[in-house]
Order: sequence, then structure tokens, then C-alpha cells
Amino acid sequence: MISNPQVPNALRYPGAYIAIDGSQAGLGGDIPAVLLVGQKLATGTAPVAEITRVASVQDAINKAGAGSMLAQMAARYRAVDQALDLYMLPYADNPAGVAATGSITLATPVAGASAGTLVLYIAGRPVSVGISAGMTAAQAATAIVTAIRAVGADIPVVVAVDAVVPETVVLTARHKGTCGNNIDLRLNLYGEEKPAGLTVSIAAMAGGTGDPAPSIVEGVGIDNMLDGRWYRYIALGMNDAATLAAWHVESQDRYSTANQAGMRIFTAHRGNFTTAAAFGETKNYEHISMLSLGINPTSTWEAAAIVCAAAAPRLYNNPVQSLEGTPLPGMIGQKYHFWSDANSLLFKGMSVMQAARDGSCSIKRLVSMYRFRPDGSTDDAFLDINTAEVMERIRYEQRISSIQRFTGSAAAKSNEGYRPGLRITTVEDVRAHLLSLYKNKLMQEFGWVQNYEYYKSTLLVEQDPTNPSRFNFADQPVLLSPYYILAGVAQFRKAV
Repeated sequence: MISNPQVPNALRYPGAYIAIDGSQAGLGGDIPAVLLVGQKLATGTAPVAEITRVASVQDAINKAGAGSMLAQMAARYRAVDQALDLYMLPYADNPAGVAATGSITLATPVAGASAGTLVLYIAGRPVSVGISAGMTAAQAATAIVTAIRAVGADIPVVVAVDAVVPETVVLTARHKGTCGNNIDLRLNLYGEEKPAGLTVSIAAMAGGTGDPAPSIVEGVGIDNMLDGRWYRYIALGMNDAATLAAWHVESQDRYSTANQAGMRIFTAHRGNFTTAAAFGETKNYEHISMLSLGINPTSTWEAAAIVCAAAAPRLYNNPVQSLEGTPLPGMIGQKYHFWSDANSLLFKGMSVMQAARDGSCSIKRLVSMYRFRPDGSTDDAFLDINTAEVMERIRYEQRISSIQRFTGSAAAKSNEGYRPGLRITTVEDVRAHLLSLYKNKLMQEFGWVQNYEYYKSTLLVEQDPTNPSRFNFADQPVLLSPYYILAGVAQFRKAV
């Protein structure tokens, strides 16, 4: 007898009763949600600690405040990826925090500077300052302030002439906290000429302290801030140690069997090889990818958004393909780590990019920050960020297809001649389903896995001995790896 739960057996009234059941028709597929995590300004309308949808870049500006970390992250993200759904989680500045400051000090000869254009770069954004002939240092300082303010709120600093030293311009980060220490200040990024007679001394941004509390925002923990939606990819604008540790804990919880909704987190670090290596060596996070920027103009929060926007669609399309060569539009790379340093960083949990001669950048290799087992021994199980992603996707396919196929059936150890049409699930049914999924979909259609015969020989399925409504299985999928290296030897001969 064919099972039909929608048409009762206790039915005598004449008619044709045909149930429509779409439970086996779904082909899957969704649109991933991306979450930008960063600081907002008081001018933004979005409530702190509440996730909100980003409908457009202007919407992000309205909700997080013009010139805010989140507004700049949204602009950078959407400049790269326009397809995936975008949300933001606003943090407020720490009230006890201190904003970073920097300065530009000018000097001119007695006759003043020569006419020309001074080109400043603030976090990679150009500011052109007109310098007229005979202009004094104090007048040049005023001209710089005027020019920076004219650029608009997208510049991540506010400026003023020093009240005591009129030849000095003081730049103050819009946000409190260590993020302001990562704002790059420089002249003539692309070789522009400085007006003759004008001496410019730049003091780097520094002194920013007091980041937002990572796990508690207005009394709300990260786990409570993340609503029921599955945020697959996170761009983390803050990169301080406490924030990373808190999001690591959350990423592990989301990856666990209880939630099965893991996340790949992208963030960035600014500093030379020594500081980058020291930073990576103290972390051990399998779901966080930290891009080393070197000493380059792009801010860390914008870099996080750029690399997330570049990597997320490609990981979603195919989680086992190499990300090498993926462009990073908007990232500026003037100088980068030497080969030996970049290679070393990949052993320290730090991802690396490639900077071309024209300053454009692309992904070289994205690794996770995971390096050690709990006992301290070296472990590369989650080396590439692809690994956690593809295992997440395999689990999802196994889970959804099993729900689709077996929900609403009875459980039996084996088929003992049950009449066709009865909804009964056996150990062999589960085994056959997993094998078919592995061979036909995960391997042949998706190309995520390999070595079907090994998988088949190692797959174990049983009906739980103490809970007959439950089936247990243990499998060993053999993953494809992203291609990165070709090693060979050319044994040349002059005669044969």
C-alpha cells in the first residue's frame, strides 16, 4: 500500500483525491548572507548591537554615519560584489576609548613656497592642496585643512590647525580605538611632485586605544546579536586580539553540530613582517583568515571588506578551487613582503596577497589562523580557508538531502520484505543514499571530493542500539585541495 498521509484511509465519499507533495522536488540553492562587523558613528541611525540589512551604500552611510568604518566597508564591499545579500552589525565606540591622532608639519623659506600642488593620501584617498607662490607654512597648513574638509566625510579623519603651532595640521581619527592607528598618511603615492620650497613632515597616526567590548555590546553577547539567519561570510572591521578571540569562539559554536551554520571570517592586519609574524603566532583560529597588508595605504577595515567581497562569491561557487589571482579591487599595494617573508607568514596563520607594479592587488593565498592542536603539536588540517568551507558544504548537502528523503518514515534495521510503497528507512537505505550523494553529486557534479572506492569501503552505517529511531554513520570524504604549487626539476643535457 502506497503511503499517502494527506488522504485519510477512512474515506468512503466518492471522488478523486490527489495530494501534491513537493518534498522531493527541491534542488537546493540559496543566496548567502554576508555580514559586515564594525564601528558606527553617533550620526548613524542604526541601533547598536542589532543586525540590519544594507540596501545600498547610501543606506549604509545613513545607518552607520558618513565616514564611519561600516559605511566605508559597505562601499568597498559593493564595489567588488553586488550579488550576495549584505548586512551590518554596528558597534559603538568605546566611551572610554581614545581616538588616534597624527600630524602634518610644514616649513617654508622666508620667501615662501613655490606654486604647485601638494598631494596628500589619507588611507589611500588623494587630497590635492593648491599651494600658491609665496605661501607661508601657516597658510599652507590652513590650505591643507580646507582641502581635506572639501573632500567630504569619506576621509576617516577630522582635521584642524594646531591651536599652538599654526604650521601644524592635526588629524584625529573619526573613531576611538586602535583602528585609527592603522590609517595611512603619506605624500605623493604615485610620484607626484611636491611644490618647491615646501617641507612636509608627517607624524603617523598613533595613540588610539580602547576598542569596543567584543563579546558584549550594550549587554548583548555575540550569540544573541546574530539572529536566526545563516551568515556564511563575515568581514570583521576590528582586528584587536580580544575581538578576534570572541569571534573565534562564536565561529566554533556556529560550526558545531548544534548549529551547523558556520562562518568564514575575513579581516586584515597592517604592519611589517616582524609585527605580522608576531601577531599570527599568537592566534589559532580555524575559521578566521587574516590578510597581512604590509605597510600599504588601504585601511584594515576596508581591506577586510575587499577580501571578503572577493573571496565569498568564489568560495560559494566552488569551495575547493584556488583563490590565487582573485583581484582585490580598491586595494593599493605600493610595497609588499619579500617572497621569503610572505612564505614564512603562511606558516604563521597570516594570509598574503600579491601587489603588481601598478599598485593593483590580488589574492596570493588565503589561509586560516589555525596552526596547532590543543596539545600544541603542529596541525595543518584547516590550513586553507577552503577546507572548513567545503566540509561545511558537504555536511549541508548530507543534512538537507537526508531530511528531504527520510523525514516522515519509519526506521528498521533491514528490509525484511516490506511491501513497496511503505515509507520505511533501513541501514542499507541510508548507506545507499550517502554513497549516491558522494559519487553522483559531491564528486561527479560538484567536483569537491575524490576516491569513491575508498569512501565506500570506509563508510559505516548502523541503527543505534539504544535508540532505534536513530541512524549513526561515520564517513571519510577525501577532499580536493586548491592548486597552488608546481615543483619540478629540469635535468638538461647537451648531447644524447
